[in-house]
Amino acid sequence: GPKGRSLIARIPKGAPMSDDLMFQGEIREIVRRAYGAITTGAGRAMAQRFYSEEELASVPVAAVEWALGVGNPVPQAQLAAGEVVLDIGSGGGIDTVLAARQVGPTGRVIGLDMLAEMVERANAVAHEAGVAAWCDLRQGDMEAVPLPDATVDVVISNGVINLSARKSRALAEIARVLRPGGRVCVADLVVDDDLPPEVLSSGAAWAGCIAGALSERVFVRKLERAGLVDIDMGERASLTLDDVALYPLFTPDVLSLMRRLVSNDAQQHIATSLIARARQPASHTRRSP
Repeated sequence: GPKGRSLIARIPKGAPMSDDLMFQGEIREIVRRAYGAITTGAGRAMAQRFYSEEELASVPVAAVEWALGVGNPVPQAQLAAGEVVLDIGSGGGIDTVLAARQVGPTGRVIGLDMLAEMVERANAVAHEAGVAAWCDLRQGDMEAVPLPDATVDVVISNGVINLSARKSRALAEIARVLRPGGRVCVADLVVDDDLPPEVLSSGAAWAGCIAGALSERVFVRKLERAGLVDIDMGERASLTLDDVALYPLFTPDVLSLMRRLVSNDAQQHIATSLIARARQPASHTRRSP
């Protein structure tokens, strides 16, 4: 759209899409608007790829319809009864509900989303699932998590870290709110090939995680810089352009651009979804991002 074109015009050719990007506020607004404009998530077609039928049957239909994730972090997070979990970018609430079932009424799941509409949806889903009593859905940003230091046992997120133009800050916030020994388990996209700059600088590609995706090597380095240890990158799944088309964040314009500019071979592997796990050391010195 026009906003994407205005970004292209102002980003110097060959400029890295990184935390140093000068247009962080603009990207944040593009992402906010893109998520505010969609009328559904990627739905069952994508959810079935990452969640078991048993998991999908255990959550309200609306949570499945609004699923926008790129993996299934909850089983990998090995949650225990009574734990406090922060779900960053909780969206329609599918992972929040699955996590709430794992930690039970003695635990707590805090769902954080930048959009009030998503918070409302997740709240409705938590009530329908019967877990609302120990879910706390709130509006806020991953770069400024509205929680005190060292209050969370586990942080999960699903296709969300890549939306931040300030990933180092978002990861520093995750490290800040984790208790000593706390865990991180996030599903996200990594890319290993450069996409054409016209695609990278489109608002839709950023909102869909692709433009903001890091290489796996850089993602590991950023986790390390946040002070996290025992970093493990596992459970990979390759996403094709047809997979990506299931996400409503990718507009027909950007999909057509990608089909035109990305080689047929590259269209078979646009990005890799993976689960990244790490841990806060049992005793640590706080690092600044």
